[in-house]
Amino acid sequence: MSSEAAILGVTLNRDRLNEVTAPESFAADGEFAVALRNEGEPVHVHLRFDGPLAAVASVAPPNHYVDEEATRTVRVTVAPVDEAVTGTLEVVVGHGAEATTVPVRVAPSATASGDDSSGGNEPAAGDDPAGEESSEVPSPSDADPTAAESTPAAEPDDDDDGPEPAAAARRRLDEWVDRARDAADTAVDDEAGIPSPEPGTLAVAALAAAALVGAGIVAVTLDGLAVTLGVVAVFVAVLVAGFLLLG
Repeated sequence: MSSEAAILGVTLNRDRLNEVTAPESFAADGEFAVALRNEGEPVHVHLRFDGPLAAVASVAPPNHYVDEEATRTVRVTVAPVDEAVTGTLEVVVGHGAEATTVPVRVAPSATASGDDSSGGNEPAAGDDPAGEESSEVPSPSDADPTAAESTPAAEPDDDDDGPEPAAAARRRLDEWVDRARDAADTAVDDEAGIPSPEPGTLAVAALAAAALVGAGIVAVTLDGLAVTLGVVAVFVAVLVAGFLLLG
């Protein structure tokens, strides 16, 4: 309890036993205290509130023993109120032998008012502390990191049948002829026991070579994917025919 809290002073046994002397009325802001000063023999005191004040004010415990020539201070707890509350405090001594009633008025405490005024530091309803952050619109890549990955990259067009340089076509034709010669030489070396080819076989081989040369000329002249595939087919057919003749 604050040292500045109001104190309601009550004197006991001043002129006679169980006599109670109290002020005609009492007022306080918030919590207060009751000082029981005994000027005679030891006495039992009971404190209780009545009226609207009983709903907000209380003492614990309500019964108190005050020794001879002693003073006992009792704290009165008051709940926060928005407006003044009135009632009475009844001081009963000698186990009900005598009682005195004091009108009491309790107003809102200055501490509670200060707490309410501190709410002015809160932001107004229209203020948005996070306004700057909420105004930022994330880019599509920030919103969905997988968006860029889910979009397939453009693949090169395999159907591009544009013309190639003639030198490249000739180089491919030379490579095919070299491969045919290497294959024929390898077959002859691996099978040394095979007799020399007959004149008819040589004639067929010559025709196949002529076909390859003709296909190469066509590829160089026309060029294109379809022509290239045709040359490859002729090359494969010639190889198969050569192996069959040699076998």
